[in-house]
Amino acid sequence: MTESAGATRRPRGRPSTGVRAAILASALEIISGDGLDQLTTRAVAKRAHTSEASVFYHFGDKVGLLQAAVMAGLGPLKALDPAAVTGALDQPPAETLGVITAALEQFFNHAMPVIATIQADASLRRAFAERLVEGDLGPHRGVQLLADYLRAMVTRGVVRADVDCDAVAMLVVGGCFLAAWQRAMSGDTGDGKLPELRRVVEALGVLLAPDVPETETSASVGDGAGRPRQAGGGDATSAAAPRRSR
Repeated sequence: MTESAGATRRPRGRPSTGVRAAILASALEIISGDGLDQLTTRAVAKRAHTSEASVFYHFGDKVGLLQAAVMAGLGPLKALDPAAVTGALDQPPAETLGVITAALEQFFNHAMPVIATIQADASLRRAFAERLVEGDLGPHRGVQLLADYLRAMVTRGVVRADVDCDAVAMLVVGGCFLAAWQRAMSGDTGDGKLPELRRVVEALGVLLAPDVPETETSASVGDGAGRPRQAGGGDATSAAAPRRSR
């Protein structure tokens, strides 16, 4: 059968680079708007204005498409300044932790609808888990990133030496995940029900700060001679001495 003169022929060979992004965007639109039941390679191809073969070419199968949809949210984490997350920059830990937690929260906000979709199908969940294991992917990568940063800060002496960096990192990543989960489940109605991550980071900054040596503390609250002073400003040593009776 010959093509009509007005028909547009699809170019052969490797699909254009813009097709991959269009397929991903279409898949995310279907996931968030229509749900897993409507997520078929044919539906994705139709929405992306491409062929079903292009979906298989770029992603292999449905699991590969979902994996790529999750990984597409890594942009904010990839954009982090390597000098900051390795502790090379001279800035307070709370400031760097704020940048890292903001990037983690953006990733989880992006990935949460996809993760919920995957969890809804047992066979899809198993296949997706196998891909994660093969690629050594998962939340532990975020924990490792944050823990390595904290260890660098311990070495520099700006974070307590007795801190369990891996445990603290897991708490932080877990907080980012919980904030994203609340937003995905409750939408705007969930705003304000959890502490803002900014407050979490500020609290961590206080807890992680090294203890001030006792000699420095005494000097800071003493008088010019190093004697401790009362809250009202008097000399605590003389105040503690017994008075003579007249």
